[in-house]
Amino acid sequence: MKLFIYRRLLKIADFFNRLTRTADGAAQRLLPLKRISLAACEGEKWQNVRPCFVLSTGRSGTLLLTKLLSLSPHLAVAHQPRPELIRASKLAFERVQDSPEVFRETLKSAREELLLEALRHDQIFVETNNRITFFAPVIRDVFPHARFIHLVRHPGDFVRSGIRRGWYSDKHEHDIGRIVPTGQAQKLWDAWTPIEKIGWLWNETNQFIEEVKSALPADAFLFVKAEDLFADAEVTRNIFSFLGAPAPSLNTIRKNLRPENVQKKGDYPRYRDWPDEDKRLLFQIAPLMEKYGYG
Repeated sequence: MKLFIYRRLLKIADFFNRLTRTADGAAQRLLPLKRISLAACEGEKWQNVRPCFVLSTGRSGTLLLTKLLSLSPHLAVAHQPRPELIRASKLAFERVQDSPEVFRETLKSAREELLLEALRHDQIFVETNNRITFFAPVIRDVFPHARFIHLVRHPGDFVRSGIRRGWYSDKHEHDIGRIVPTGQAQKLWDAWTPIEKIGWLWNETNQFIEEVKSALPADAFLFVKAEDLFADAEVTRNIFSFLGAPAPSLNTIRKNLRPENVQKKGDYPRYRDWPDEDKRLLFQIAPLMEKYGYG
């Protein structure tokens, strides 16, 4: 009987939470838009916005994070904004340090209208698109109060996903925008196995993010492991707190913790079933896995 009452109370609480969220969203739409222009934002040097950019390799829970953050009417969440910056992302990886002014202007042109729209609705803009990662060194030059979430997934799971999708096979439509080594490693690239290529991608991307983090104050970044995001609703609550936005109830978050964009095509064993030599190969090419507790 107590269990029955408990479940009924949870359902009632969830109903009122959803009702409140719907009302909040409707209220947001009914409120008059803030009268502000791009010229005004530029005049303030974009000091009036506090966007957040999720830095990741992709295939790391960004779609689930988008779904969870979209529960709030206080956030404007973009997973695949246009332009998506697929080619530009690779160029940023290669040249952002040499030509920062080019990538500052590219970023501003690509995102200023989205940030303005969020600002007009009194929302915080959040981008979960992994293509924004290699623009990170210049993001705060353009949007000085930008914050970042560093989202990491186990490299074995990431590599498995990439192999099943045919990354670096010259058949995947986004290979044209996927980074490749420069310098000495470039000479070895063609001889590398898919585990080495995709493992290198995981490590190089996260190393790039680590270097960005080292140049910024600690409170500008939040580190999140995808495995924790999938399993623990409190992680989502912490993300909302980091963003400065009210969080949905734990019950609502738990109901939305179902994995998104689950891959069904392709046949490749799970990391736990890999031969030891393949695991050692990945560890050699992706040493950051030890730093993140995946060793």
